[in-house]
Amino acid sequence: MGITENQRSLVRIASVLSAAAILWTSAFSVSAQTISDENSSSTETQVSEESDLVLPNGDTLTSDNGEIKITEGVTVDIKVGANDYKSYSVPKSTVKDALDHAKIKLGKDDTVSKSLASKVKNNQKIKVNRITYKKTVKTETVKYKTVTKKTKSLYEGQKKVKTKGKNGTKKVTYTARVVNGKAHTEVVTSTKVTKKAQNKVVLVGTKHRNYAMYEYNPTSYKTKSSGGIGTVTDHNGKTVAYKQVISGPATAYYASAGAHTSVGDTVHIGGVAVNPSIIPYGSKLYIESPDGSFVYGYAVANDTGGFCYNGSGTVCDLFYSSYDACCQFGRRDVNIYVLA
Repeated sequence: MGITENQRSLVRIASVLSAAAILWTSAFSVSAQTISDENSSSTETQVSEESDLVLPNGDTLTSDNGEIKITEGVTVDIKVGANDYKSYSVPKSTVKDALDHAKIKLGKDDTVSKSLASKVKNNQKIKVNRITYKKTVKTETVKYKTVTKKTKSLYEGQKKVKTKGKNGTKKVTYTARVVNGKAHTEVVTSTKVTKKAQNKVVLVGTKHRNYAMYEYNPTSYKTKSSGGIGTVTDHNGKTVAYKQVISGPATAYYASAGAHTSVGDTVHIGGVAVNPSIIPYGSKLYIESPDGSFVYGYAVANDTGGFCYNGSGTVCDLFYSSYDACCQFGRRDVNIYVLA
């Protein structure tokens, strides 16, 4: 004949109480202390109670003011840090109570695989991660920056280093999160500059190398001297000496703003392309038509082009800022005066 669930519970409680009776003797320690006075001597026995005694079936026997309490127990496996799992018999309560019963203390940054408020289950696995933080301080270089400043003391396209750059230094604190003895993500937690970097300062020229192109003024045109060395009167009526004059057809070209010539100058009105084997780069020039109907004005030889090699006979290519201006100029004869 089978027994009911209530009968089974009664049998279990009887078994537990029987075990408790057998073990209760070991649950108390008895010490005798003799108390004497002037008139008599007597012996008083004090009994100290130990709680949280785990019974053979996994239940927990406790004593509270002389009353015996039996708490149902479970077996859990707990892994702490890098250690292996270890079995513990603990009260069937919360995860926090289980850790306390197993005398496992948690650090302020430690984590647990289960919620501390959750109920423990038999044969449950609980993992405690030991979390610490490691700081490392390193000295690193602060690279200098390069800044530019415009100046009229230099021509367009020219540059000059005013101040050399110098690197600085800084102390950088890195903090690594250490989980169970192994370092993980490292982040920068503080930076302190110990020596400031000095910026490199570069001056960039804004001064135009030449005058702008001028329109023809009949009163400004004068004849030149013969013999290859002489003077010419410019559009302002000023007499200018030249050491060579070259005559021939000229064309015009243009380029986008900021483009550079063969010598590194930024393209601008007054810069002309020449055959450098005839007119050296950097030569100062004055250009106008032979009959004075056109004046390009003062210029500098700073570029070259394919006309030097195509046999067209072109002596120079004048820069203009637009395609329409180039078309207006077209192709016409000029005198190129190489100034002395």
